[in-house]
Amino acid sequence: MVGYMLSLIVAILGCIVISRGRKEVRGLNWLIGTLSASFVGMVLLYSRSWIPDFFSIVVANEAMLVTFVLLHQGIAAILGSSRRYLWLSAGLAGALFAAFLYYTYVSNDLSARVLLRTGAVTVQMLISVAVIFRHKDPALRSPLRVAGWALVAYCTMQMTRFVFTLIWPPSPDLMQPDSVQAFFSFVNCIMGLGSCLAVLWLALCSQRYELQTMAFSDALTGLMNRRAFDEIIEYEMRDHRGGAPLVLLLIDIDSFKAINDDYGHLVGDEVIRQVGRALQANTRADDTVSRYGGEEFVMLLRNLRLDRAESIAERLRMQVAGIRGLPEEIHVTVSIGLAVHGPGDTFASFLKRSDDALYSAKRSGRNRVRMELV
Repeated sequence: MVGYMLSLIVAILGCIVISRGRKEVRGLNWLIGTLSASFVGMVLLYSRSWIPDFFSIVVANEAMLVTFVLLHQGIAAILGSSRRYLWLSAGLAGALFAAFLYYTYVSNDLSARVLLRTGAVTVQMLISVAVIFRHKDPALRSPLRVAGWALVAYCTMQMTRFVFTLIWPPSPDLMQPDSVQAFFSFVNCIMGLGSCLAVLWLALCSQRYELQTMAFSDALTGLMNRRAFDEIIEYEMRDHRGGAPLVLLLIDIDSFKAINDDYGHLVGDEVIRQVGRALQANTRADDTVSRYGGEEFVMLLRNLRLDRAESIAERLRMQVAGIRGLPEEIHVTVSIGLAVHGPGDTFASFLKRSDDALYSAKRSGRNRVRMELV
């Protein structure tokens, strides 16, 4: 028990150090509270010979349940989930508190107390398991699985303990437990700490993913930014082995400077957002769209014949021209330059040909598609 308390202190200090260096990690304060509640419960339990039963039994076991209530709040915060179920957790805590008062002062029954705490913790943990496995985020698949199965294993251990307690009731002296209860207490400490560490890993992975998303996303439109797009297209060109061509569309909002000058930058930002949404809504799963800078967008089309790529570019042009609900009833159009990847193309030459095609569309009167062949 002393070793477990020392492990909790180390884990708490580790989380505090992480929180100082990474203040934006969601759920970390909840995890610190989780470990602290567990530590308080263990200290009260260990001090049973020197403090009243109310603290060493009732409050100590209540702290154990609070540990997993706080852990669930941390999981919900990490995943941005609204499924916190505070009313259910409060109900469990209240029922457990009343039951422990009864089975401590009215009917001194250790078996009932073990069964009650085990059952309450299992219910609280199952809520957390359900929230984790219902969260669908491909980027967090591995840490979600690790955290989820760690909690499932802990729940399985708790349910096993529940059954064994029914079959083999524990000895009356909790500080001198029989071999079965001693084994479960040891496993409970190890698996409980392991579950907290799995959730901590989930929190750190979630933060890393958010930082990567921020680094590679355009803040105004939510689309991929230029840095991310450049990496993707260079990878695609490096691994391109012929077959269906890669097609690059360079898309520019017509007369955008006039929109900014006449209506202000806030209206200009809204125009960019609306155009970005229109492009995103008309993008296939195989395609990549990005805001490339200012009023320019770029789209990479994969596995398409040239005639099909032209028809997609025309459809995009018409979709943007059909945008309604803009401030001041602004009518927005785009010009699109289309280029097909050639055998000797570099990224620079590929982009230049699409840029040349775009300027051809501008010179031809705007609101049209032009293509530049190799």
